[in-house]
Amino acid sequence: MLSLTKRESKVRAADQIVRLNPDIFGDVILRASDISLLIDTAGLILEVIYNTENTNLGDIEHWRTRNIRDFITKESGIKLEEILNLTSNTNKKAEKDTVQLNHTKNDGTDFPIQYSIHPTGVNNQILLFGRDLTQIAQAQQELMKTQLKFEREYDRYRSFDTKYRVILEQCGSAFIIVDETGNIIDFNKKANTIIEKSDLQHLTLEDLINQGTSIEILNELETLNKNAPSNALTAKLKESNKKVQLKGTFFRSNEGVHTLIRLNSLTSQKAPHSREKLYLSDLYQKTTDAFVFIDEAGKIVDTNDSFLTLSENANVDEVVGKSFSDFLRNTTTDLKILTDNSKKLGKIRNYATDFITTFGSKIPVTISSTWVSNEDDDFYGFILRDSSNIEFEKQNDNEQHSWEATTKLVGSAPLKELVAQTGDIAERICLQTALNLTNNNKVAAADLLSLSRQSLYVKLRKHNLLDNKD
Repeated sequence: MLSLTKRESKVRAADQIVRLNPDIFGDVILRASDISLLIDTAGLILEVIYNTENTNLGDIEHWRTRNIRDFITKESGIKLEEILNLTSNTNKKAEKDTVQLNHTKNDGTDFPIQYSIHPTGVNNQILLFGRDLTQIAQAQQELMKTQLKFEREYDRYRSFDTKYRVILEQCGSAFIIVDETGNIIDFNKKANTIIEKSDLQHLTLEDLINQGTSIEILNELETLNKNAPSNALTAKLKESNKKVQLKGTFFRSNEGVHTLIRLNSLTSQKAPHSREKLYLSDLYQKTTDAFVFIDEAGKIVDTNDSFLTLSENANVDEVVGKSFSDFLRNTTTDLKILTDNSKKLGKIRNYATDFITTFGSKIPVTISSTWVSNEDDDFYGFILRDSSNIEFEKQNDNEQHSWEATTKLVGSAPLKELVAQTGDIAERICLQTALNLTNNNKVAAADLLSLSRQSLYVKLRKHNLLDNKD
């Protein structure tokens, strides 16, 4: 017997399948897919076979003899047209073998089905075998929710870490945090300054403190903390031999017992002040003039309360470390003139400029400065005095002189000329006063003088009181 060709084998197999009992054929299709549709190229559903036990599909018997377009979402419409892209004559195969369509339910929800496309070659009919992707879609949604939750937790962690860093840096003391073996796991910049190291990571207490091993130092701190929390351990730094005080606060976290160690340098502490020094210290803090000291780099190292009032800051920590030039009108130019001449001449008196406060206000000031050099370090000292009142007094003096000069003209000129001259002086004084009271606001000044804006500008131009920008 001659062997059958490949094509003949397929034809014979197809013929055998067609001869199967329809119930058996439907059962085969049902086991091979969750839902199967037989549609024509117009989209009409000719037959529906689906798994009735699948609650995600619901009851879809009413799909039969309806158009499939009635049961898909708008986004799936374009994909459907690709499936139906089969000519009624050739019934050629679509470009894609599979496609995902989202079907709609009566309650408005939808469910995704992954279809495999099988042209039947009969009367422009297409057979679609579908797999329900609802569980996969739900898993993807859960994954997305988990991802969003993770991102929210990460943002929360970053926010907490930022607050922690700000608190650690803004507190007035130097701190290091060590684990139970004495390894340094965190620190602030003030600790860098006292220990005189730029990076303390991967170091231990015994690397820094000349007081035995790390465990011994922690044990001493724990003993002092138990006896009296205010007690401090006095020790020396290994490299600089500087004396420091250490106070430990012990706490437990998920990673074990940690210790927050507060460092205080004893080297900078001086002997009790003499009476003269106490007087000077009292004067420095209570005087109405603003005092400020800067280092060679121009950074502020100390101020008195009057400077804080002038700069509109609440405490000294807000200005220490800032460049003094940030508070001057001409920034680096003013600072260079002051520092260069102070170093060259020893001192400067009554240097006039504008002081810029933290909130942007401009205050005319006079600055006196000096340069001090000693064995420890060099620094500049400045005394700032608000000159706003001086400027106002000068203006009043000029106005008074104008009146006096006018009264001296009595007898040397006709009354009509004297009245005209004094009227001009009075008008100029009123205009200047209105501008001062309104901070140079022309609209407010016009209202104050009961003038129109046009009349105000005419009079200001007459007395040469307009700014260049006006």
